[in-house]
Amino acid sequence: MPRIALPRRRRLAPAGRAVAPLCLSLMLAWPLAGHAGVALLQPPRVIDGNQPLTLTLVVSADDATRRYRIPDTLEVTASGDLQAPVRLVLWREVSGPAVVNLRRGEHRAIRYTVALPPALRGQVRLDATGIDAAPVLVTLNRQPRPGEPATAAPPVASKAPAANGTEPATDAAEPATATAAVPVSPVTTAGAAAPAPADLRDSARLSFHDPMYFMVGAHGGANAKFQLSFKYRLFQGEDPASKRLFDNLYVGYTQFSLWDLSEQSKPFRDTNYRPSLFYYLSDTGVRNNVISRLSLAAGLEHESNGRSGDESRSINTVFVKPTFYFGDQNDWHWRVAPKLYAYVEKGDNPDIAHYRGFMDLGIAYGRPDSWEFSATLRKGTRKWYGSVDAQLTYPMARLIPGTAGYLMAGYFVGYGESLLDYNHKLPWQFRIGYALSR
Repeated sequence: MPRIALPRRRRLAPAGRAVAPLCLSLMLAWPLAGHAGVALLQPPRVIDGNQPLTLTLVVSADDATRRYRIPDTLEVTASGDLQAPVRLVLWREVSGPAVVNLRRGEHRAIRYTVALPPALRGQVRLDATGIDAAPVLVTLNRQPRPGEPATAAPPVASKAPAANGTEPATDAAEPATATAAVPVSPVTTAGAAAPAPADLRDSARLSFHDPMYFMVGAHGGANAKFQLSFKYRLFQGEDPASKRLFDNLYVGYTQFSLWDLSEQSKPFRDTNYRPSLFYYLSDTGVRNNVISRLSLAAGLEHESNGRSGDESRSINTVFVKPTFYFGDQNDWHWRVAPKLYAYVEKGDNPDIAHYRGFMDLGIAYGRPDSWEFSATLRKGTRKWYGSVDAQLTYPMARLIPGTAGYLMAGYFVGYGESLLDYNHKLPWQFRIGYALSR
C-alpha cells in the first residue's frame, strides 16, 4: 500500500470547541490504473463521548491526476459489548464540491460528523460501510474534562459551506485541474452494505449460539424458564473467507431448564442438554433482489434430559438450517430460519415426531437497535399437535443507558416445551425477563 503524504495540520481549538474530531485508519485498494489512496485517519483509543463523532476521509493521487466523487454521507455501524448494533449516518461537516480533482502527489481531506447516541457506552467497535477495512475499537469517555461543565447534549455540527464552496483550509489541499481522460471513481463501493449484526456476533471464536435468557411467569403456579447457549469454532483457517468444512466446524452447547417456583423445595421440572457438532457459514455470499443474506448450518445434534427410567428422554438428529434475511439487516427486516431434521435415534420417545414433527420454523421481524418479534413454530405429524414459542425483545440500553442485553417477554402454548413433556400439553405460559442475546 503506498504511503499517503498528509498535510501539516493546524493545532486543534481549545477543549470547548463544539466538534472534537475522531478519525480511524482504514485503507482501500481501488481496481484502477496508477496509484491512489482513500483512507480514514487513525483515532485516539479514548474519545470524548459527549462530543460528536467526526471521521476524516483522505483521498490522494500518487502517480497521476485523479478525480474522486465525494459522498455527502458516510455510514458506520457502532457496536458496544452485549449491546445492539447502532447505524450512524455521518454528514459532511462543511459543504464542498461533489467531485475533487487531484494532481500527482496531492490529496484532499473531508470531514464527516454525527452526534453519538447516549446508549453507546464503554468500548465500541466501529465498522465503516462500503470501505474494505478492519474494524476499529475505541473507548467512549462521557465524563467532563476537569474544569468543564457536563455536556447536556452534543452540539449539531454545521453543514454550511465555506465562502469559496470548498472544505476548510485545515482539512483540504488546494484542488488540481482535472484531466478529462481520467475516470471518476466513487469513494464508496456501489451496493456495499454495513456489517450485519450476525457478522459482529459471529466474529469471535467463542460466541452466542441460540438466545440466552431468564424469564419468570405465574400461570398455573410460579415458574421460571432459562437458557444458556454458545458455540465455538474449532479451527481458524488461513483464509477467513474459506468455505471448507474443517475451516467452519463448530461445537455448540445449549442448556434449557424449566424451574417450578411454586413447590416448597422449588425443584427443576426438567433440564435439557443439547450438544452439537456442525458446519456453519455466517454468510454464504448468496444475494439477490429478494434475499439480502443467507446463512447455513448443518450437522449432528444430541438432546436429552439426563434422567433415567420412565422420565428418560433422548433423541439424536441430523439437521440442516438455512437462515434467510430479507431487507436491510441494519434496519427493519425479516429473518426466516427453517431447521429441518431427521431422527437418527429416538428410543426413549419413539413417537416424538407425532408431536414435534421434522422442522422448527423460526420467523423474526425487527431491527437490531429496536424491537424484534420472533417465534418458533412446530407442527407434529398427527392431528393438531405442535407448539408456538414467541418472544418480544427490546434493547435495555434504549431504556437505561449504560446497560446491555434485552428486555424480554415470552409466550408458549402447545406440546413439548421441554423433552419431558413432549407428548403433554401444559397450560399456556406468559413470562417476562432479561436476555443476553436474541
